Amino acid sequence: MSVAKVEGNVLAGPSFFLQRAALREVALAHRSVYAAARPFPHVVVDGFLGDPLASALAAVFPDATHEGWKRRDHPEQAARLGQLQRQAFEGVHGSLRHLLAEFSGMLFLDFLEKLTGIQGLIPDAHFRGAGLHLTLRGGHLALHTDFNRDRFRALTRRLSVLYYLNPGWEPSWGGELELWNADVTACEARILPQLDRLLVMAHGETHWHGHPNPLTCPEGRGRAAVAAYFYTAEESPEAPTPHSAKWVVPSSA
Repeated sequence: MSVAKVEGNVLAGPSFFLQRAALREVALAHRSVYAAARPFPHVVVDGFLGDPLASALAAVFPDATHEGWKRRDHPEQAARLGQLQRQAFEGVHGSLRHLLAEFSGMLFLDFLEKLTGIQGLIPDAHFRGAGLHLTLRGGHLALHTDFNRDRFRALTRRLSVLYYLNPGWEPSWGGELELWNADVTACEARILPQLDRLLVMAHGETHWHGHPNPLTCPEGRGRAAVAAYFYTAEESPEAPTPHSAKWVVPSSA
């Protein structure tokens, strides 16, 4: 696992806005780590927002009693709560909604493009399948590859971003995100969901990942994550030829 250390709060200004220069510095320093990571491109950044801000966000993360959660209990995934975006994150604290907006904004897109080398990234302001996730004691997520298209906008998925908000998370509780090789014969990276840790990983048809073992965290605790997915558009032969603005002077002028 490759971890980029960031000094406390270097990426968040006094108004909780991501800072261009600091993001650029992190991206440039770690793009080679991202590209070379095994079993597929990814990078882990610790201390992304700084402990004070991360702790404040963790304190207002919705617990299991939030009425908007949709629970999933299937063989592939159990005790997993999500889908708050279906109610437009109603009842979610403003600071978390602001973080989601920042993840969809220009500076974060520039950071991801500089880090990964993928140009023309497009966020999903509707956070389909993303947003806020909470996995409870006993919950798990089987090894899988992610859905590959935004069928509403005909976009191709390229990146997944996960930001963890779990203060005091003990390794013995499990919940490590496991990254497996293409033929699913070996786990080559394990990422603990600790507070203020940002993970950026490439999408791929053989990019197997999950946390398949049931969590053993205490009752009342959960594995909290903020997720955002990013896409690119593909060239279409039917697309019009690009041109700049056209100007005209009315004949009656």
